[in-house]
Amino acid sequence: MAGEINEQRGRSFYDRHYKTGGWDYSFWREYRWHRRELVKRFGLRRGMSMLEVACGNGFHTNLFHWMGFDCVGIDRSEAGIGWARDHYPRRTFHCCDLRDMPFSPGSFDVVVARGCSHYHYDLMSDISLETSESIMENVKPGGVFIMTIATDLSGRREPDQIWHNTLEGYRQHFRSFGMQWSVDWVDGMAICGLFNLPESRPKAETNASTRERVLEPAV
Repeated sequence: MAGEINEQRGRSFYDRHYKTGGWDYSFWREYRWHRRELVKRFGLRRGMSMLEVACGNGFHTNLFHWMGFDCVGIDRSEAGIGWARDHYPRRTFHCCDLRDMPFSPGSFDVVVARGCSHYHYDLMSDISLETSESIMENVKPGGVFIMTIATDLSGRREPDQIWHNTLEGYRQHFRSFGMQWSVDWVDGMAICGLFNLPESRPKAETNASTRERVLEPAV
């Protein structure tokens, strides 16, 4: 069906892409953007344990280390993880699916997913919901799952192309977990947070309230 994740085609594309080094990022531009939009926005502190899922060839896992986080990267692409291990030998990487991660529950203060393809299609599909559930199992009490992904908010769902989901789509996805969440849009990127608050704190309701951090897009 159009818009569904084609696992085999996706894996083949990323393996070929990562063998040549992946995307050509500017280190300092990425550093400044992530410091402003992730570290400051979510109140992250140096020394926190962090997991980057779908880390590709490890560029941002290394970047988060430079920011002062104890960051581990995972990706299902053997080519991506191989490149990461060769180029960032002092960092830790695992080749695995993000729905089958080799960590004990509640291992990380922060889990980050940047551009994960599971969030580029139907946000209420089993695969998208199961992905977030699996990720949240790795977040410590009081920790946060942060997801960022490119979208123009148009809601376009062209056949055989990635979907450009709206903010309401991302809100629907994250509010379905009955936890505190936030959704914003900056520089063409949806920035979403799901918070694993201690049970003693009130959870968010399914509509906007003062107990949720619901951030409207900057327009």
